[in-house]
Formats: sequence, structure tokens, C-alpha cells
Amino acid sequence: MPKERILPGKISYEKLFERMDKMGIKKADLRKLEPNPIHPSTIQKIIAGDTINTDTIIILCDALKCQPKDIMEYIPNKND
Repeated sequence: MPKERILPGKISYEKLFERMDKMGIKKADLRKLEPNPIHPSTIQKIIAGDTINTDTIIILCDALKCQPKDIMEYIPNKND
């Protein structure tokens, strides 16, 4: 079994949700994007802050007419 990687931070998608809110787009609308709908399990990964692939980021940026920096942010882990 592979060892779980400990990453130095995480990606936050709060900017994505803020942008969607300003544009009047609901999370459920992401499942209806044409021609590239986003699978419900991928939407759940975004909500949870889990890893998603770059294809999904491209689809989101195209739909929201933005750049990746407009929908995601790197948050380093706090050093205790």
C-alpha cells in the first residue's frame, strides 16, 4: 500500500464559490455545463477541497470566463 503524502498546504476553492455566487451560478449548474458537464463526485471533491484534475479547472475557467487564480488559492499549512 502506498504511503500517504503529507502536503505542505491545500487548495481553497472559496474564490470559485464567491465568483459563482456573484454570477448567480449554483453548484448544481456545474453538472449541466455544455459540452463538458462536471460529474457530481468532482463537485463534491471541490466542496471538500480535495484534489481535482486540470481538465476540471480548464472547464471551470472557460465557463466562468476567468483564470485559475480567480477560482482557487494555495493555503500553506500553519507551522505549529
